[in-house]
Parts: sequence; structure tokens; C-alpha cells
Amino acid sequence: MPRRFFDDQDFHSGQAVALGASASHHIGKVLRMAVGEELVVFNGRGGEWLARITAINKKAVTIEPQRFADEDRTAPLAVTVALPMIKGERMDYAIQKATELGARSLVILDTERCEVRLKGERQEKKLGHWQQVAISACEQCGLNRVPQITGVRSLKDWLSGNLPGLRLIAHPGKNPFSPAALKGVAELALLTGPEGGFSDDELRAAEENGFVAFALGNRVLRAETAPVALLAALWAWHGR
Repeated sequence: MPRRFFDDQDFHSGQAVALGASASHHIGKVLRMAVGEELVVFNGRGGEWLARITAINKKAVTIEPQRFADEDRTAPLAVTVALPMIKGERMDYAIQKATELGARSLVILDTERCEVRLKGERQEKKLGHWQQVAISACEQCGLNRVPQITGVRSLKDWLSGNLPGLRLIAHPGKNPFSPAALKGVAELALLTGPEGGFSDDELRAAEENGFVAFALGNRVLRAETAPVALLAALWAWHGR
């Protein structure tokens, strides 16, 4: 199966095009692919192109798109996952796996018990890195639409924003979720907490803004495990 690469530009059958710096570097410098090899490219707007490498130089890799496949593979339920900043590689893991499991978008939150706080240039750099993690996950798993990573937002600010009608917050010890609540639902927001859990004030604020607390069981999941486990459960409840 040809390797897949994301590149944010329009492609047209039979029209050679130079790929951007990131894709070109990966193809030419990291993987050392050769002229004539086939690959798949997608631009995040749906579908993908089977293409062939026509030239490789120091500046860019040139390809010729040959055939378009209208493959979407987007999850049937639009889930916005809101999760706290998590320390180190565990944040990459949470974003990577949430992307693979079909999160439509991800929001990074600043909560009272966050393990790490970022501001200014460091925050912008991290957001760019996390977006690339999501792109790489899409390249690997077959998704042709990349979830947008936004933030970092305060929990209070996000709670008061324009959110889907169904709003769920993961909290150990609460009642199990009723799959019947998903009937006829097209989108939802899923809020998961930091390693130290939500404060009482945060839980009250979420409830006041329409969030329904539920639990998968009595066990306390790690901050990077919770969104992954909850998304997997959602798809099982949803039937796909």
C-alpha cells in the first residue's frame, strides 16, 4: 500500500506539483523515496490522490496526481474533545490516539490542576507541534480530514462558548452513560480532566453549562488515557 502524505494545497489529475517543505523533507530526506514511486496525498478537504514522484531535488519533491478517490473515512459523530495540557510525550499520545479514534476537533484547556502551563511563543510552538502530531496520525490511519487543534483556553471561557447540544464530562464514580442519549445526535462535546481531576468549582461550572457527568467505571483513568478510552466507548455505543 502506498505511503500517505498530507499537503495543504489543491491537486489536479495530470498536473505536476511541488509539495511543501514538510512533505518534501519526509519523502526525500527521511524516507529517501525515489522518482517513479507511487504515494497517496491528501489536503484535509476530503478524498485523496494516488500520485507518482516525478522529480526530487534539494528544495522540493514534485509529484503528478493520477487518480482521485473520494474516500472520507470521517467518524459518523462529530466529537469535540476538550482535554487539559498534559506533561511531556503523554500529551502527544492523547492527541495521536484521539485523532486515530476519529475526534473531529480537539481543544487544549488550562484547568486548575493542569500539570503544565504554557504562554506566548512557547504555547504557539507547542500548538504547532500538536497539530503536526494530528497530521501524522491521519497519514498513518487513513483519515483524510485533519482535526483542528485549538487553545490554549481557560476552562471557564470554553464552557461559556458555542458548544454542541450534547455535552459530556468524564468523572469517576458518576452514573454510567446511557447510549440512548446518542440517538439522533450529530455532534457532541467530550470534556476530560487533568491528572489531579477537576476541582469542585470546575465541576459545578460544567454542570451549570449543561454538561452531564458520567463514568466508565470506578477506576480513575490517567489524563492521557481518558479521552482514548471514552472515544472508543462512544463508537461502541454509537454502533460504528
